[in-house]
Amino acid sequence: MKRLHLTLLPLLVAGLVWGAEAPAPLPLTHRQALLLGASNLLQARIAREIREQIRQFPEAERGAFDWQLSASASNGKLAFGEVNPRFSGLANLYLTALNTTEETRTASLGISKLDAIGGTINLNLNTGYNSFYNQVNSQTLPFGPMAALAFGTTNPYSGNLSLTYTQPLLRGFGREVTEARLQAAIEQAKGADESFRGRMMELLTLVDHLYWNQVYARQNLANKTIALELAKKHLQEDRDRIEAGMLAPIELPQVQAAVAEWEKEVLAAEAMLMNAQAALLQNLFPDETDRPPALNPVDPPEAGPMPVPLAEAKALAFSHRPELAQAKYSLSANRTIEKAASNATLPQLDTQVAVIRDTSTYADVNGIWNDWSQARYPGYYVGLTFSYPIGNRARLARLAQAKAATRSSEYVMKDTKTTVGLDVEQAYTDLTTARKQVDAADAALAFRQESLDAEMEKLANGLSTSFFVLQRQSELDQARTSDLEARITAEKARTNLERAMGTLIDAVN
Repeated sequence: MKRLHLTLLPLLVAGLVWGAEAPAPLPLTHRQALLLGASNLLQARIAREIREQIRQFPEAERGAFDWQLSASASNGKLAFGEVNPRFSGLANLYLTALNTTEETRTASLGISKLDAIGGTINLNLNTGYNSFYNQVNSQTLPFGPMAALAFGTTNPYSGNLSLTYTQPLLRGFGREVTEARLQAAIEQAKGADESFRGRMMELLTLVDHLYWNQVYARQNLANKTIALELAKKHLQEDRDRIEAGMLAPIELPQVQAAVAEWEKEVLAAEAMLMNAQAALLQNLFPDETDRPPALNPVDPPEAGPMPVPLAEAKALAFSHRPELAQAKYSLSANRTIEKAASNATLPQLDTQVAVIRDTSTYADVNGIWNDWSQARYPGYYVGLTFSYPIGNRARLARLAQAKAATRSSEYVMKDTKTTVGLDVEQAYTDLTTARKQVDAADAALAFRQESLDAEMEKLANGLSTSFFVLQRQSELDQARTSDLEARITAEKARTNLERAMGTLIDAVN
């Protein structure tokens, strides 16, 4: 077994004595079934992956506050030339040919970061090489002498170093605004944890029902088999009485028909058990390589203890139900977004402060570093930037949407609390009713057994007939079925109340 829960390992080790010829069903308690469901159900695995996806949202939003490193470099060369008449009054006599070669090389390095209150700090270093070489050739037409002149850049190297801080004063100012998306993502991640808890309780409830369905199917088959054996025994006794002349043959078809009916009931019960076992097996063991041949639920259905008082059950639900916690986190996230949307409607007024270190031009790069290190050309910059869209309709519309989302979350919170309270009350009523039905079914079963025993005694004394005995047997089988159904219903109702109170996962531990 690859993924079988650790609680079942001792059972598997003990199961080695079963032998390879006929593997016995795997014993399984109710709690083991729930633990297997929590770890093995495909829907549980899907729920975990969805939760993991949403848990990464805050980390993605924190990336907005990471240091951003940027760098660039370039190298280029361009040669071009032109021929134009000289502007000297002798344009018909002189032509000038100008050949130019331009070389550029640049390199820059920058680092920036957004801080928690909306400010941005930038540190930028820029160096450049920009060189021009010009060759001028002048000629007198048609075949006069040519004059040549060459000149170029003597100090091609220069640089710039700046440290700038930009701070919004209105729109975009403050931690609530800057970290709005991060805080909303954190609330979403918390809500994802609660959503996962809710989904797991739904799946545990499903496993609980599948477990008790198989328990019911197994016990129902046992009950039908007992009824069939009793009918067969009664049939054989009637045949013996007919041979002894103590019973008229006309009574035999009635018993034979009853035996046939019980055989049909047994076949139906066998099919029910096969279907119930297949459902439990395939849900608990979705990987066929891990799947045992069969399961043997070992816990009998019980009525269980009385639940906590209704008021306490509701209090537990209001503090434990994941839907309420999820609604609370969703409301918190929407309120955060609303505050940011409200801030976004303000005018933009940003202040910028910069400290600059410039350089002169040099024939080599060493002069640039000397200027920077000695702060020969210091400078600074202080400024304000203002902007405001006339009408501001886009941001006002987004604010209205954010307010509507917040109001919707508030209504969802109230509606969820009402729904949870009703859910607990109904589940509480179902459980208390189911426990009373178990007591009534137990009493009815005892009376039906006494009735059959009395009828069998009357038949032995010749005071009854096969018809009445078969009727009492049928009534006893119905009582067994009703008693079993009542106990199964009580078990499911108890799990449903734990789900309604939000304590099912704690109960499973």
